[in-house]
Order: sequence, then structure tokens, then C-alpha cells
Amino acid sequence: MEKREHARGTALAIIGGVFWGFSGVCGQYLFQEKYLTAKWLVCVRLLIAGGILLFTVYRKQGRNMFLIWKNKKDAVALLLFAIFGMAACQLTYFSAVETSNAGTATVIQYTAPILIMAYTSYIKKRLPTKLEALALIMAVGGTFILATGGDIKTMVLSKEALLWGIGSSIAMALYNLIPTSIMPKYGTFCVVGYGMLIGGILLSLFVHPWNIVGHWDGGTFAALIIVIIIGTLLSFACYMEGVRIIGPEKASLFAAVEPVTATIAVVVFMHVAFGVTDILGLVCIIGAVFLLTKA
Repeated sequence: MEKREHARGTALAIIGGVFWGFSGVCGQYLFQEKYLTAKWLVCVRLLIAGGILLFTVYRKQGRNMFLIWKNKKDAVALLLFAIFGMAACQLTYFSAVETSNAGTATVIQYTAPILIMAYTSYIKKRLPTKLEALALIMAVGGTFILATGGDIKTMVLSKEALLWGIGSSIAMALYNLIPTSIMPKYGTFCVVGYGMLIGGILLSLFVHPWNIVGHWDGGTFAALIIVIIIGTLLSFACYMEGVRIIGPEKASLFAAVEPVTATIAVVVFMHVAFGVTDILGLVCIIGAVFLLTKA
């Protein structure tokens, strides 16, 4: 039973990464082709996805979904997750995409597993195993190769993009680590739903999502639906459940399949050539996933 549950957690973390990869490409399409802004997109996706998720939680749990607010410590953890994890991660990542590109933003964000592994090693007072360390190197290296083609010159790194990217890395580490104490008590969907809705409401104070931006047509609506449903609602729900089961250290590395999905989506939908370096990056990341299943 324990092995089966671990396999389920692994699968959910990978699925979350796959959905994020596809969402990132749709986000770049909305920024470059439809002129939406990162702040507006993040605010709207969090509000809608959070509302949908909490509605499903209420249908299942009823008034029990409000129990988390009766425990001060857990309520504070939830607010920290919503503000510095969920909202901050979404805003910083898509701002990095907007000021550079999806590849550059992904490379910088995926330094987060290093932060997570360092933190968990400190807390557990142990060094990473050889397999974990090798998987980390392969995952980060594969992400770099996929996103840049192995050429660091292709990274668009203005000062603004670098700051947003570093912020997204820190926020990614925080949303992996902060909710680990409350998800087992109240349920992953409840915690993630509150995190999204609170984060969206907070951003609404500055972004004003009712002020519609960009060019709207069928393609805009289609990409927006994908970003909200697949790239936010399903991706975070799956991934955070994976974090609850197998822990943030392994889950963050399994989520490195995100750039694999992004690369495949770009090839299929934007007809970008697939080269030798792309294959090398895929092999590195798939190899990291394989190693983690043995760790």
C-alpha cells in the first residue's frame, strides 16, 4: 500500500509539471500575440481557479472547509502560502516570461529544487543521497539545455527579468515548503483553493482584473481557458497532492518535466525545429525522473 501511494504521489507531481509546461507556452502566446499582461492573467486565473476548487471542496466537505480558520497557527500558514507561495510564484514567473521568454524564466525558476533540497537537508540534518544529488544535477542541467539549446547567449536576461526570475525561484520553494504541515490536516484541495482565491483577491487590490486588457478572439479565450483549467486548477491540485504524499524535495524534481512539455508543445503547435540539444535535455530530465524512482 505504501509503494502504491508513493507511486500515486510521483504520478501526480509529474502530471502537475506536464500541465505547467503546456500552460507556460499558452501564457507566452497570450503575452506576445494577444497583448495580455502577466499581472492581469495571474490575478484572473487565481480568482477563477480558486473559486472553482473551493466550490468542489464545499460540495464534498461542507462547513468543514472552514475549520482551518479556527486554528491560528494553521490560518497564518495558509495566509503565508497564499501570499508568498501561490500569488508570488504565479506573479513572478509570468512577469519573468513577459520580460524575457518562457525558456529563460523556466531556467531561473528551476533553481528552486536546489533551495528545497538544501532546506530539507538542513531540517533533516542529512546530506542528499548520491542518487538525489545526481537527479538534481540532471534535472537542472536538462532544463537549461531544453530552454536555451545549450547556449547561454540565448537567455534574455535584463535586470528586471533576472529579478523576477530569482523571485519565482524563491516563491516556488516557499509554496512547496509552507503548506506541508496543513495539507494533511485539511486536505490538499482545500488548502490550494484558499491559497489561489486569497492570492487572487490580494492581487485584485493592485491589478483591477475588471479592466480588460489585450486583444480578444477565439484564440485568446481558448488559451485563457487552458491556462486557468489545466495550467492552474488541475496542475496545482495534482502537484500539491504529490507534495503531500512524497514531500517537496522529490516533487520539485519530478516537476522538471515542465520544460519537456513546453518543448514538445512549442514543436507541435508553433512548428519550432527539434534538435540534438533538445533530445539531450529530454534524456537528462527523463533520466533524473528515473533516478528519483529508485532513490
